[in-house]
Amino acid sequence: MEFKGISRVFSTVGEQQYDTIGLFWDELSNLCGRENLRGLGYNWTNTSIEYVIGLKNGEIDGWDVCVALPEDGWTRVKGRTEELGKLYDEIYRDGPLKYEIEMFDDDGNCVIDYVREAPNFFTYS
Repeated sequence: MEFKGISRVFSTVGEQQYDTIGLFWDELSNLCGRENLRGLGYNWTNTSIEYVIGLKNGEIDGWDVCVALPEDGWTRVKGRTEELGKLYDEIYRDGPLKYEIEMFDDDGNCVIDYVREAPNFFTYS
């Protein structure tokens, strides 16, 4: 599966990504409609996240990145946008993610699909 969209890198220090990614969503929602969009988070570091917004169907004008995603292994969680931090606390309780795809509507609902990092079964001595 390919995800094409407009890419930005956001700081995760102090969880400020909720506000800054929210502004990115608002900007593209004004152009395309919130319910037509989906956002992809990936390439986390200790201080940043790479985030891409694209269309649910078709290609967004001006897309600048194409990310190859796995077809299988996704888990879906539904909730309310105002509880996003709480939803992610529960998701991350079981370990880091490889990819997340977020979808929002204007009524305050959200859907999060995610793939977790593969566990490392090897140890070195």
